[in-house]
Amino acid sequence: MEGYLLKPQRPPQHHFAFIGIPHDAATSLGNPGARFAPPALRESLRGIFTWRLRDGKLADTDLGIIDLNAVEVADFGDVTLSYHDTAKTVEESYALVRQALEAEYVPLIVGGDHGISYPGIKALHDVTSGRIGLIQLDAHRDLMDFSDRQGTFSGSSGMRRSLELERLAAANLVQVGLRGYTTVEQYEIVKELGVRNITGKQFAKMGPEAAAEQALAWAGEGTQMIYLTVDLDVLTPGEAPGTGWPEPGGMTVDQLIDFVRLVAPHCAAMDIAELNPVYDNPARATVVVAARLMLDFITARVRTSS
Repeated sequence: MEGYLLKPQRPPQHHFAFIGIPHDAATSLGNPGARFAPPALRESLRGIFTWRLRDGKLADTDLGIIDLNAVEVADFGDVTLSYHDTAKTVEESYALVRQALEAEYVPLIVGGDHGISYPGIKALHDVTSGRIGLIQLDAHRDLMDFSDRQGTFSGSSGMRRSLELERLAAANLVQVGLRGYTTVEQYEIVKELGVRNITGKQFAKMGPEAAAEQALAWAGEGTQMIYLTVDLDVLTPGEAPGTGWPEPGGMTVDQLIDFVRLVAPHCAAMDIAELNPVYDNPARATVVVAARLMLDFITARVRTSS
């Protein structure tokens, strides 16, 4: 641990671990630059705690005052990666997330391309004893098995590798926000394996409340833990330009915030992937969105347990 983003003022009841995985070496198709996300998000989140926190409390415009005095957000730093070896990068990332879980921290992982999810999901799988569920917010399926350009571990294959874990069933993987075009392989594997999904069109009709309820029901069916992964390309590019592969259409920020707040109390870990400061606008709007989502994940869990 390298310090605190939020140091508790009372004996902590909630323990969160901020973990950076600055990896985008397999980004051969989209926009490179997501490796710069962890320090950018760390700075934004620290700014919120520095300038808006008073006497350990924050005021939520919609939900009122929340007391964070017994909340610890420890900074576990960024994984030191071996960029020459993607498989080794997975092992190095896995080790730090596992360390946080074994110390009874809730991981808050920041990538990096969407390949950073697999080490976190594997760590949760290996540290816990029961079946796990997975909620994926994403424009893309990330179910590619292998490609000559990206190999076995990449932002396009994170969910495929995760489904190879013994206690993660395809029926407990829920993909939310899918849209646009994909490969025939990835389209057909969803039906073949029985992966559940709520497409972008379906989400727009259902709304975030009904979609969150359905996602939790599917991911939680017979499972003991749920992992939440948020690929920022699930958002409309107009609101979140700083991402690796912007896809036309998408959720609004308000819809994503509502969804994350509803599912957060039921999730044992969270990651935010494909945050790309290099392609963000001058106001760093996408970084601000990511910091808000992480804060909402924290406060939703704190409120539920109060």
